[in-house]
Amino acid sequence: MVLSEAYIPSNITGGEMVNMVGQVLESHKITFHEDELSHEGLGHNKALHITVQCEGYFITRILIGGGSSLNICPLVTLKKLGKGLHKIKDGAINVKSFDGSQRSTIGEISLCLQMGPTWFDIDYQVIVVPASYNLLLGQPWIHAVGAVVSTLH
Repeated sequence: MVLSEAYIPSNITGGEMVNMVGQVLESHKITFHEDELSHEGLGHNKALHITVQCEGYFITRILIGGGSSLNICPLVTLKKLGKGLHKIKDGAINVKSFDGSQRSTIGEISLCLQMGPTWFDIDYQVIVVPASYNLLLGQPWIHAVGAVVSTLH
Protein backbone atom coordinates (compact mmCIF):
# COMPACT_ATOMS: atom_id res chain seq x y z
CA MET A 1 0.00 0.00 0.00
CA VAL A 2 1.27 3.45 -0.90
CA LEU A 3 0.38 5.02 2.44
CA SER A 4 2.44 2.50 4.40
CA GLU A 5 5.54 4.01 2.77
CA ALA A 6 4.44 7.66 2.85
CA TYR A 7 5.49 10.17 5.49
CA ILE A 8 2.42 11.41 7.32
CA PRO A 9 2.93 14.25 9.82
CA SER A 10 1.61 13.50 13.31
CA ASN A 11 -0.30 16.80 13.46
CA ILE A 12 -2.37 16.17 10.30
CA THR A 13 -6.11 16.77 10.60
CA GLY A 14 -8.75 14.27 9.56
CA GLY A 15 -9.78 16.44 6.62
CA GLU A 16 -6.19 16.78 5.42
CA MET A 17 -5.76 13.01 5.66
CA VAL A 18 -8.90 12.41 3.59
CA ASN A 19 -7.61 14.88 0.99
CA MET A 20 -4.19 13.17 0.88
CA VAL A 21 -5.70 9.70 0.46
CA GLY A 22 -8.05 11.02 -2.22
CA GLN A 23 -5.14 12.46 -4.18
CA VAL A 24 -3.20 9.18 -3.99
CA LEU A 25 -6.21 7.16 -5.12
CA GLU A 26 -7.05 9.63 -7.90
CA SER A 27 -3.53 9.46 -9.31
CA HIS A 28 -3.75 5.66 -9.59
CA LYS A 29 -7.23 5.48 -11.10
CA ILE A 30 -7.81 4.23 -14.61
CA THR A 31 -10.66 5.92 -16.42
CA PHE A 32 -12.18 5.62 -19.86
CA HIS A 33 -14.09 8.09 -22.00
CA GLU A 34 -16.92 7.48 -24.42
CA ASP A 35 -14.78 8.76 -27.32
CA GLU A 36 -12.41 5.80 -26.72
CA LEU A 37 -15.10 3.30 -27.72
CA SER A 38 -14.74 1.68 -31.13
CA HIS A 39 -17.14 2.84 -33.83
CA GLU A 40 -19.47 -0.09 -32.95
CA GLY A 41 -19.96 1.47 -29.51
CA LEU A 42 -21.54 -0.63 -26.78
CA GLY A 43 -22.54 -3.31 -29.31
CA HIS A 44 -19.04 -4.55 -30.15
CA ASN A 45 -17.97 -8.11 -29.38
CA LYS A 46 -14.20 -7.78 -29.74
CA ALA A 47 -11.90 -9.73 -27.43
CA LEU A 48 -9.61 -8.00 -24.94
CA HIS A 49 -5.98 -8.15 -26.15
CA ILE A 50 -2.90 -6.56 -24.62
CA THR A 51 0.82 -6.35 -25.45
CA VAL A 52 3.48 -7.35 -22.90
CA GLN A 53 7.22 -7.71 -22.70
CA CYS A 54 8.84 -11.08 -22.07
CA GLU A 55 12.59 -11.73 -21.97
CA GLY A 56 13.40 -8.81 -24.23
CA TYR A 57 10.59 -9.48 -26.70
CA PHE A 58 7.30 -7.67 -27.10
CA ILE A 59 4.46 -10.14 -27.36
CA THR A 60 1.30 -8.88 -29.01
CA ARG A 61 -2.15 -10.44 -29.10
CA ILE A 62 -2.25 -11.55 -25.45
CA LEU A 63 -5.85 -12.59 -24.95
CA ILE A 64 -7.46 -11.89 -21.58
CA GLY A 65 -9.93 -14.75 -21.28
CA GLY A 66 -12.12 -14.52 -18.21
CA GLY A 67 -13.87 -17.73 -19.23
CA SER A 68 -10.67 -19.79 -19.32
CA SER A 69 -9.72 -21.81 -16.25
CA LEU A 70 -6.10 -22.01 -17.46
CA ASN A 71 -3.33 -19.77 -18.72
CA ILE A 72 -2.44 -21.13 -22.15
CA CYS A 73 0.79 -20.82 -24.16
CA PRO A 74 0.74 -22.20 -27.69
CA LEU A 75 3.94 -24.09 -28.50
CA VAL A 76 4.60 -21.77 -31.45
CA THR A 77 4.89 -18.82 -29.01
CA LEU A 78 7.55 -20.64 -26.98
CA LYS A 79 9.51 -21.35 -30.14
CA LYS A 80 9.40 -17.66 -31.11
CA LEU A 81 10.79 -16.83 -27.66
CA GLY A 82 13.63 -19.29 -28.23
CA LYS A 83 12.48 -21.62 -25.46
CA GLY A 84 13.34 -25.26 -25.96
CA LEU A 85 11.06 -28.15 -25.11
CA HIS A 86 13.43 -29.04 -22.24
CA LYS A 87 12.14 -25.95 -20.36
CA ILE A 88 8.64 -27.44 -20.19
CA LYS A 89 7.86 -29.26 -16.93
CA ASP A 90 6.14 -32.62 -17.14
CA GLY A 91 2.52 -32.66 -16.14
CA ALA A 92 0.40 -33.04 -19.23
CA ILE A 93 -3.32 -32.65 -18.60
CA ASN A 94 -6.40 -32.96 -20.77
CA VAL A 95 -8.17 -29.69 -21.47
CA LYS A 96 -11.45 -28.84 -23.11
CA SER A 97 -11.26 -26.20 -25.82
CA PHE A 98 -13.83 -23.44 -26.30
CA ASP A 99 -15.29 -25.47 -29.17
CA GLY A 100 -15.76 -28.50 -26.91
CA SER A 101 -12.89 -30.56 -28.32
CA GLN A 102 -10.46 -32.33 -25.97
CA ARG A 103 -6.70 -31.75 -26.20
CA SER A 104 -3.73 -32.81 -24.16
CA THR A 105 -1.17 -30.27 -23.00
CA ILE A 106 2.57 -30.88 -23.36
CA GLY A 107 3.24 -29.67 -19.82
CA GLU A 108 3.74 -26.43 -17.92
CA ILE A 109 6.14 -23.52 -18.23
CA SER A 110 6.63 -20.36 -16.20
CA LEU A 111 7.21 -17.09 -18.04
CA CYS A 112 7.94 -13.68 -16.58
CA LEU A 113 5.90 -10.94 -18.26
CA GLN A 114 6.19 -7.19 -17.84
CA MET A 115 2.94 -5.25 -18.02
CA GLY A 116 3.60 -1.56 -17.56
CA PRO A 117 5.95 -1.23 -14.60
CA THR A 118 4.94 -4.58 -13.05
CA TRP A 119 6.44 -8.03 -13.55
CA PHE A 120 4.38 -11.21 -13.27
CA ASP A 121 5.62 -14.81 -13.06
CA ILE A 122 2.90 -16.78 -14.75
CA ASP A 123 2.49 -20.54 -15.11
CA TYR A 124 1.12 -21.64 -18.48
CA GLN A 125 -0.13 -24.90 -19.87
CA VAL A 126 1.69 -25.47 -23.16
CA ILE A 127 -0.44 -26.80 -25.96
CA VAL A 128 -0.02 -27.48 -29.66
CA VAL A 129 -2.88 -25.51 -31.12
CA PRO A 130 -3.42 -23.09 -34.00
CA ALA A 131 -4.42 -19.94 -32.14
CA SER A 132 -5.38 -16.38 -32.96
CA TYR A 133 -3.53 -15.28 -29.80
CA ASN A 134 0.07 -15.63 -28.63
CA LEU A 135 -0.78 -16.21 -24.96
CA LEU A 136 -4.05 -16.57 -23.08
CA LEU A 137 -4.29 -15.15 -19.58
CA GLY A 138 -7.18 -16.90 -17.89
CA GLN A 139 -8.75 -16.97 -14.45
CA PRO A 140 -5.59 -18.10 -12.60
CA TRP A 141 -3.80 -14.88 -13.62
CA ILE A 142 -6.88 -12.65 -13.35
CA HIS A 143 -7.56 -13.82 -9.79
CA ALA A 144 -3.90 -13.74 -8.71
CA VAL A 145 -3.50 -10.08 -9.67
CA GLY A 146 -6.98 -9.02 -8.54
CA ALA A 147 -7.87 -7.73 -11.99
CA VAL A 148 -11.36 -6.74 -13.05
CA VAL A 149 -11.68 -7.51 -16.73
CA SER A 150 -13.76 -5.20 -18.91
CA THR A 151 -13.86 -5.60 -22.67
CA LEU A 152 -15.97 -2.49 -23.31
CA HIS A 153 -13.05 -0.13 -23.91
